[in-house]
Amino acid sequence: MSHAETLESYMLRMELPHEKVSDDTWVVGPESHSGIRIVVRIDEPIVLYSSPIFAVTAATPDHLGLFRRLLEFNDTTLHCAYALDGDQILLTGAHQLADLDFSEFQAMIEDMAMALDGHLEQLSPWRPAPIHSEIQEGN
Repeated sequence: MSHAETLESYMLRMELPHEKVSDDTWVVGPESHSGIRIVVRIDEPIVLYSSPIFAVTAATPDHLGLFRRLLEFNDTTLHCAYALDGDQILLTGAHQLADLDFSEFQAMIEDMAMALDGHLEQLSPWRPAPIHSEIQEGN
């Protein structure tokens, strides 16, 4: 079984809503209150997990306070961490493909979903208000 087939079997086993967007990339929607999705992507020899949170702009208040809060969140997450990619805040994680089993995959998805559910409200002072189309889609 290929790595892609293995990951897809884990998604099916978890009954995880997912959409395959390329041969090695899926967007998954774990059961969570946040509505934010997680991108799962194979990048040999690892699998990457990422969820874009929001972009930091000049209009974002108190950058220092925001980054401090994200570092504090990193102390409480087990399998994932907040990161900055350019101006985009992401929740990210990674596993070695060769050693990845179902329990590790499940733990990563669940840890990210719990982090998003627990942290997004606390990030509201910095997070831009959703635009109308995002509200309709549940994001």
